[in-house]
Amino acid sequence: MKIKTAEDVHLLDLKIQNELGIDLKKYRKPEIVENFVDILLFPKYILNWLIRPILISLLIYINGFWVIDLVHIQYFIYAVLGLILFLINGFFVGILFLTFKLKTDIQSILEYSFDILKSCIIDMNKANSLSKNNRKNVLSLLFKGITHIITIPTLSDVISNKVPFIGNIIKRIIKKILVSISLKVQFKNIDTIENNHDENNPSKLIQYYTDAIAITIKSINKVLSVSIKIIQFPIKIIFVIPLSLLILFIYLIW
Repeated sequence: MKIKTAEDVHLLDLKIQNELGIDLKKYRKPEIVENFVDILLFPKYILNWLIRPILISLLIYINGFWVIDLVHIQYFIYAVLGLILFLINGFFVGILFLTFKLKTDIQSILEYSFDILKSCIIDMNKANSLSKNNRKNVLSLLFKGITHIITIPTLSDVISNKVPFIGNIIKRIIKKILVSISLKVQFKNIDTIENNHDENNPSKLIQYYTDAIAITIKSINKVLSVSIKIIQFPIKIIFVIPLSLLILFIYLIW
């Protein structure tokens, strides 16, 4: 079931209520999301993870006027070419830091979603609507519902309130990432869990589902790590060029 419109989200909500007896909207807690949305705000990202490395590079560049023994025309060469090379290197370091931070924040959002998933499983067990049958479909349906009914709308509301100008751009980026993950998440590895959970024992049944969720979380984290490395690879390759030029420049002008 692909979710593209608000009507699709509504139908997904009704499906979950009818089939699983869970009203996901009651799990929305904007105050929890605000805790890490403050970190996600783009201006803070830029200031902390991109501008800071550039400023540090600029300070190193300025300090070079006293550390390097410059004479005559070397002052002009270092002032112009050195500034360009230091700023470019600082920019690339900042981009790499941004990718690491992005991975951490996406993991925080997913942890929030999975915590809600665990709460749903516990509530379903209390209502005696939880069983071992169709466990993959139950978890997949719940996770998709949590993503579209809770996580994305809550994040969108908070971002709209905190980022008045570029909020729509940020919302679209985050929504695209979360939708992509929700479509790819499959609880297919839960068959590897030992089949020793007694369906008539509520605590063991809950443990069965939480074990399944834990396996999926590890799988997603691995996928995120690989994805970030793929994103970083061309950045690192390009970064080698200005870094090598800077090292060569410092060596020649020293």
